[in-house]
Amino acid sequence: MPLTMALYVRSLSDEEREVLQSLAKSEDAIQARWAQIILLSASGIGVPKIADTLGVSAATVRARIKAFNEHGLTALKRSASPGRPVTISPSLGDKLAAVMREREPRDFGWADTGWTLDLLVKVATLEGWVESISREGVRLALRKSKHSYRKLKDWRRKKQPRSTVVDPQEPS
Repeated sequence: MPLTMALYVRSLSDEEREVLQSLAKSEDAIQARWAQIILLSASGIGVPKIADTLGVSAATVRARIKAFNEHGLTALKRSASPGRPVTISPSLGDKLAAVMREREPRDFGWADTGWTLDLLVKVATLEGWVESISREGVRLALRKSKHSYRKLKDWRRKKQPRSTVVDPQEPS
């Protein structure tokens, strides 16, 4: 029969136990759950039972116990999450706006006469400005750079010279 090692939290001081009991009732649900994990482990309950009781994974329980054993109460302090990295920059919007103002889809070999979000997606990826981007990403990039897709599209139409039709009845 293989010998399995059980993981438990180290013995707690009275001060640590007080702080943990206070944190276990805190408004911060994550910090409260971490404190509960430590308190349950200190009372001799094993990792699988703690995971089942609190509805978390056994890996989470083990990670919290190891962190507490190594760093003490500081392991229960939450740090700010970095969040999703910024993928759409205002400079991308400026580049797209410049393309809409200065070039036409035909310059890229497309038969379209006006800019669409789909065409701007193609330009951004073909020019290597982004690996991939959605239509909404193009719209957001323009907005971040203080441009409006609709206004740029309308500006382009107004700027194009209208074809003049000559009335054969009218003398020149």
